[in-house]
Amino acid sequence: MVRFALMILLLVSLPALALKPAAAKPLSEAEALMAKAKQTYTSHFPDKPLWAQAIAKAQEAAKQDPEAPEVWKVLAEIYTTTGWWSRAEEAWKKYLALADEADPAPLAEALRALGFLAYQRGDVAAARDYFERSLALEPENEEALAWLGRIYMEQGDGAKAADYWARAAAINPSPRNEFFARQAKKMAAYGREAVHAFYQGYAAWEKKDYATAIASFETAVRLAPDWAEAHRWLARVYMEAGMPAKAIPHWQKVIALEGPSPDTQHFLKLAKEAAGVGLSAADYFFKGVAAYEANKPAEAEKYFKRATEADPGYVKAWRWLGRVYYESGRYAEAAAAYEKAVELDPDDATSRYFLRLARKAAGEQP
Repeated sequence: MVRFALMILLLVSLPALALKPAAAKPLSEAEALMAKAKQTYTSHFPDKPLWAQAIAKAQEAAKQDPEAPEVWKVLAEIYTTTGWWSRAEEAWKKYLALADEADPAPLAEALRALGFLAYQRGDVAAARDYFERSLALEPENEEALAWLGRIYMEQGDGAKAADYWARAAAINPSPRNEFFARQAKKMAAYGREAVHAFYQGYAAWEKKDYATAIASFETAVRLAPDWAEAHRWLARVYMEAGMPAKAIPHWQKVIALEGPSPDTQHFLKLAKEAAGVGLSAADYFFKGVAAYEANKPAEAEKYFKRATEADPGYVKAWRWLGRVYYESGRYAEAAAAYEKAVELDPDDATSRYFLRLARKAAGEQP
């Protein structure tokens, strides 16, 4: 009786379906090739030799034991890593149908993979369903919460997005999670159309489609004129698109809504300067001023030179370059820089004054 009970116990403890020996070897080889491919390549595609070999071995294992869930999981991981999305989805679904997991984590992982694949092909409704099913298995999974937060934000449902991002931030208060939790909460107050326009703008900005990004962010600030983040992004895109003058009122609006901060004050100042000389020249100029104030004359000289190269008519940059030269005792070079500033702006009394001093110090006729 005891022997019978022990036999029953042993039988119960055995896996329901062990991997067939004919499938075990190619599956092990596929896993080894997958690991080697990840170490060898910086980008992953199914036609690269190691990946192609890994796929062939995993497919052989699937042929030998088509009912083994671990085979389909390896295939799914290979297809996902190499971006073979249609095959990946098929393999994940097969794994999901075959797996009999007491631990919900592997099934939840498979559902998240399916959610990602659905999102990649543009089926947002299916993606949302997969992530919600995954979350039902693992209610505190940060990845699923973040994906649902993202999807609901992109769909313009700020209230639901805020809930998911807040839960993600509670699990992991990372800068990303906390940022989107704050933004989603704010978005809930701005309405679906404004949020939709904002994310259209963001998506266009990622593709460097500045015209579409500007139009979308303009719509967002028109629909939600007190949305500081929309004004910030519109200002940023205007700057990157080479239209700093148009960025100025939006930086001013951000400051009016949020109060002054070092960042927004810097960008407002940069936009105002760049409106006259261009963004590159203005950026180099302010970097030069910062280096000068940090008592780094060599670095300041480098940036002021770059500012004058970006805009040879930049009077202020020539004047500051002359100042760095003069204070370094390089009077002839200082005189040349101040001379250029006076040539560009004969009414620049400061440059004219220091030009005389530099020439005198260099032993020239003032």
